[in-house]
This record gives sequence, C-alpha cells and structure tokens, in this order.
Amino acid sequence: MAGDEMTGAKRGGPPTLFAWDVVLRQGGECGVTDDQVAALRHVRRVLQEADAGSRGKVRRVTVGLSGRVEYVELGVVAEAWRDGVAVVWAW
Repeated sequence: MAGDEMTGAKRGGPPTLFAWDVVLRQGGECGVTDDQVAALRHVRRVLQEADAGSRGKVRRVTVGLSGRVEYVELGVVAEAWRDGVAVVWAW
C-alpha cells in the first residue's frame, strides 16, 4: 500500500481497502482494491466516458468481523461527478 499509513493488515487486524462506485444513467461500475490511487483512477476512467450528472465515490472500508461477507465503511475519501465537460472532484 502506498504511503506510510498503518493499515489493519500491518497491525494484525483486517485490511484497509478502498471501495469505489460510479452510478450511471443505466447501471454503473464498482470494485474494491487495496490501492487508493487505483480506486481514484477507476472512478475517473468511468466518469470520463459518462454522461453529465454521473457520480462516483471512493470509500475507505475494511472487512467486517461478523462472520458474514460484508465491508464496514470507515469514511469517504473523495466524491466526483461529470459536469458535462470534465470530471470534478470533492475531497
């Protein structure tokens, strides 16, 4: 993982991951990665080809410990949208 951030995996706990979602007029795309920069790039890539008004978000998540397959949200890293000309980011 990039940077000096201590993740759960390095401390022996669950890993810190980055979930990304882009909502389009018809459907969307989403994924999960352990690389924050890759998640931001995925959102930008999808939004660059999207219609105006499409929105995306990158969230910091970790694996839930309840025994069910789930991610626990730890906070929003960034949000983005297509304004018709460019991809606009809010940090």
